[in-house]
Amino acid sequence: MNLANKKGITPLMIITLLLSFAVAVSVVVMNLGSAQVEETAECTVSTDLSFSKISGQEQVCYDASQKIFSFTVENGVNINIDGLVVNIIGTQKAESFNLDEAKMVKAGVYLGRVPFDTAVSGEIRQVKISPKMVPYDQEQVCQEQAIVLESVNPC
Repeated sequence: MNLANKKGITPLMIITLLLSFAVAVSVVVMNLGSAQVEETAECTVSTDLSFSKISGQEQVCYDASQKIFSFTVENGVNINIDGLVVNIIGTQKAESFNLDEAKMVKAGVYLGRVPFDTAVSGEIRQVKISPKMVPYDQEQVCQEQAIVLESVNPC
């Protein structure tokens, strides 16, 4: 048997195969890792979002004649807010409003007005206003930092 004429895997081919295998394994690990980070992502910066108060009265009301829910919110000093999500739960129907124009700088104020018809959706039972932020190039709605109101005065 002549060993000199045998063909086998050259060292260069072995290196190429090992590198290909290492790249494939690292791609799989990175994909699993990024999916885990997205799954556990939360809004870590506190917004301190609150309803504005004038003379001790929260600036939130419902105008039944114009069918408009009005509110004024204040941002805290920690982070800019890039929008709001307003959820109004009525006795007949719940409605959501995405307010991308509700951008607030640190310590900023926003006066909001959204349409809500009590004839269609029923009396307002709860209002929940959640801030939207873009901390790391991906928009997040921070429901854990939402402000909730369960009684709305007429305007």
